[in-house]
Order: sequence, then structure tokens, then C-alpha cells
Amino acid sequence: MNSSKRERREDQLMKKAEKLAEYASEIVMQSDTQMLIDGHPYVLVKNYRDGFRTDKLKERFSQILTKYDYIVGDWGYNQLRLRGFYESGSKKGTPSQNIDRLMDYLYENCNFGCAYFVLHNLDVQKPTPVPKEERRKNRVSSKHRKRKRQRQNNVYEEKVYEVHSRKPNRNSDKRNKMKAKTVGKNSRIRHFTIRQKD
Repeated sequence: MNSSKRERREDQLMKKAEKLAEYASEIVMQSDTQMLIDGHPYVLVKNYRDGFRTDKLKERFSQILTKYDYIVGDWGYNQLRLRGFYESGSKKGTPSQNIDRLMDYLYENCNFGCAYFVLHNLDVQKPTPVPKEERRKNRVSSKHRKRKRQRQNNVYEEKVYEVHSRKPNRNSDKRNKMKAKTVGKNSRIRHFTIRQKD
């Protein structure tokens, strides 16, 4: 029994490793500080407490990060976290995304004294803008899908109820009653019974 569970667990881990390998980036080290990540040049600017590890960077690197001038990787609980920063004085992003604010980020958002590294992106990629017609088309189609889903859900959940007003009866089933109390000078309690229409 234990061996079959172990085999299933190993199969799951193998499948997960294969998926990670499919999406992993290709890193070619040209020297101790220069490298190519998916064919784009990067320079290792800072490596604090040996935080730079190529095997983990391959797994975690994403194409979204290619638009930033600097990429900071910090370690917490044996997990690598990557964050992009812009050049100092850049008008892109918010002021907290400038590389001048790196120490603020490390003190406020990272574990105290954690290992980290800083990569300088020498070939910043501009994100390709989506044409207006395509954005409009996607927006309309998503709204259409949402409305269609709502209509389909409402068809099966629609029930018609009748509301009858009646005087309270001490022997009636209290679970089927709904009491509404009005607050004010002339407060009074109203009793309603909700029945499903056949």
C-alpha cells in the first residue's frame, strides 16, 4: 500500500518537473557576471550572500520581467521571488518602482538580512500594445459570455413565490414564517408565510 502511494507521488513529481522544464527559461552564463536569458543580455550587478542561483532563476523567470531595467531576486522560506525595477529618474511606473528605492523594498517587503541579487537588463523589451479593435472585441466577447452564463444559471434557479399575510398562529410551524419588525413610534410585528407556487 505504501509503495503504491510512493509510486503515485513520484509520478506526480515527475509530471510537475516536466511542466516546469517546459516553461523554464534558458540561461547561458558568458562569464561570472554576464549572461543571456532567453537570448537577451543581463549583467549581475549585486550578489548579496550568494543569492544568485541559475537553477531557480530558470524556473521563476517570466517574460513579463523583460520590460524592467533591473530585476531583483530575494529569498524567503527557500522560495525565490522576482521583482522588476526601472532606471532611476525614469517616468515609467510609480516612484516605488525606481531602483533608487531598492533598499526600502528590501527593508519593508523582504525577510531581514535575506540573500538577494540584482540583474541589470541591457536589452529592455517594450511590451507590444494590443490594437484597439482587438481590445474592444475581447471586452465585448467577455461581457457576452458573462451575460450568457448568467442567463443559463437563472433559467434553472427561477422560482415563483407567493406572499400571504396572515395572523400569527401559536400552533403553526415557526420555521416557515418570516417576521419583519418595523422600528419607530408605531412599531409593530408583521408575520409572513412564503409558499412556493405550484
